[in-house]
This record gives sequence, structure tokens and C-alpha cells, in this order.
Amino acid sequence: MPLLLGFLFALFISTAASAGEIIRVALLEGTSQVLLTSSEGFFIKTPSGALLSSHPVTSAEIRIQKGLVVNRKESLESELLVFPRRGGKISVNRQLYDGLIRLKKKPEGLLVVNEVDLERYLQGVVPAEMPPDWAFEALKVQAVISRTYALYQREDRKGKDYDLVNSVLGQVYQGESAADRRAAHAIAETKGKVLTYEGALALTFFHSTSAGPTEDAAERWNIALPYLKGVSCPLDRDSPYHQWRRTVSLRDLEVALEKIGYPVGAIATVSPLQWSHAGRLLTVRILSSGGELVIKADDLRKALGYKILPSTHFTLDSFGKVIQISGMGYGHGVGLCQWGAKVMAESGLNFEEILIYYYPGVQLQSYEEIK
Repeated sequence: MPLLLGFLFALFISTAASAGEIIRVALLEGTSQVLLTSSEGFFIKTPSGALLSSHPVTSAEIRIQKGLVVNRKESLESELLVFPRRGGKISVNRQLYDGLIRLKKKPEGLLVVNEVDLERYLQGVVPAEMPPDWAFEALKVQAVISRTYALYQREDRKGKDYDLVNSVLGQVYQGESAADRRAAHAIAETKGKVLTYEGALALTFFHSTSAGPTEDAAERWNIALPYLKGVSCPLDRDSPYHQWRRTVSLRDLEVALEKIGYPVGAIATVSPLQWSHAGRLLTVRILSSGGELVIKADDLRKALGYKILPSTHFTLDSFGKVIQISGMGYGHGVGLCQWGAKVMAESGLNFEEILIYYYPGVQLQSYEEIK
């Protein structure tokens, strides 16, 4: 039986590898436990190749003690690989995923990584990052830039535990629950297509709503790339985030800043300090009982949260114990504007024309040509 199970595992791995490029997505970091389930059943394998059970299990609660504890049975292993029976899928905390699940004990807690075929990964990303009822050419745009971004991050993070995180800091990935027919069609029609610059993968940042020119990545993040210098984008006025207003109490701001490492004390005033050429705020001056603090507008946005500050394209004024914020756009403003791409697609432009507009100088190629 162990020989048969070993053969089945090798068959599963070889089948997954032959399916295409594999992407490693961090689903959870620093968690204390995770619940894995599968109606088809799955096996759990140690790094040495030993199976924890000769029979497939349909549920496993995994947590950390000295090693990884599986269904209250402690092992000394710090890493485990979970693979479904052929054709099956695994739920992680009731979210269904294709591919393998790798579990690793880290100093900060449990790391849970989904190792999945790139094109399957995109089926959980494209409809999560862009409404699947948008113009079809816009969905093809999203498929290409999400594919390119994933492969770029995989190259950039060689030797690390994973390639991307499952959040707005990487790409939002909802696994099998996000599956959508139109999005799947867009992914299939662009299969293997990526954006390149001078023969290498392009860094395809994207955001929801620019509300003005897109940003120069060199000015925003000190990333000097010719295709990320910024372009005019007057087409996203229908976005619900084209203009927005927020009111934040000084006390809430004090608490938020302290949580990210800025114990400012009692804030007196908050004022804009430096702007980018595209009109986004770069730095903010805060006067408080602790003195003067100059922080990046990105850090202010991180402190308050992306729902409260959808972008750094805003002005602010202090009124007593509150600040009033008037802003535009959603996201960092670098690269492609999704709402702009939507309007361009609706006006008849094809996906390649839209991509070349937002990333001037890039080429659309098959990944097979450059890898």
C-alpha cells in the first residue's frame, strides 16, 4: 500500500507540473490553526516522503505546538504537503482551492500556501479583481496583466516561501468560488500571453480608478521603468470612487498611527506637505504633543485603512478635533486604470491596444517565447 500511495503522489505531482506553470500563493500567514476539508479526500505527506495516513482523510485541523499537530496528533514536522485525490480539491477554512496545500511552521505562526497551476490561479483572480460582467476586452486585459504580474513575482521571489500574497498587496485570489464563465473565456483566449519589455516580463501594476493621470512609479516608489511613467486617464468618471469625502477624528488617527509604529501623542494639526506631478500626496506633516512628524501619505493610508483612504489623491483640512478629507480615485495610481480600461473596451478598443496605451513600449508575447 505505501508503494501504491507513493506512486499516486508522484503521479499527482507530475500531472500538476505538466499542466503548466505553478504559482505559490500565501493564503494565510501567522495563523494559529487551519481547517482543511475535501469531499473527495486528501493525503498529508512529510518532507521526507512519509504519508501520515495510508488512507485519505476528508478533514484535518492543523495547529502548532512543537511541530505541526494534525487532528490532535502531534508530529515533529515543521512542514507538511497536502494533496487531494486525483480530480479533487481542498477547502482551506471553507474556501475551495485547486492544487496542493503546503503548511509550514514559522516563528510568527502557521504559513498556508496554495501551489496551483497558473491558468487555474487566474480563474480565482480575474473575477475577483474585475467585475466579470464588464466588457470582454477589459477582462482579457485583466487576464494578461494578472498573468504577467504573477510570473514576474515568481521570478522576483525565487528562494522564498511563496510568490504572491492573497490580498490587495498582491492579487486578490478567491479560489474556486470565484469561477465565472466569461472570465474563464477571457483567460482561455489569452492563454500564455504576457507583457514584456526588452524581452523580459513587465511589472504590470494596476489599480481601480486613477481620477486623473496615472502615476510615475519612479516618483511614487523609486521604481524607474519607461513603461510606468504615467499616462493621461480622463475616462474613469463613472467609477464610484472618482470622488469621495471622509471625516476622521484626531483621536482615531492617533490610535491608527500608533498601531503602525508612530506614537505621536495628541495631534494638533495635519497638513499636506509634498505632491507628485500627477497630483497625489506624497508626504504629510503632523504636529502633535510629541513634536513634528513627517510621514509618507502611503503610510497614512495604511494606518487608516484603504476603505477610509481609497487613494493618496486627496486634500485635507483640520477642523477642531477632526480632519476632513476630499479625495479622488482608488488605488496607488500606477500602471493600468481598470475603470479607464473598461471605458476603452466599451468604445471598441481591443485588449492589446488598451495594454499598450497604459504600458507604453511593452510587447504582447507568449511566455513560452521568453522563459
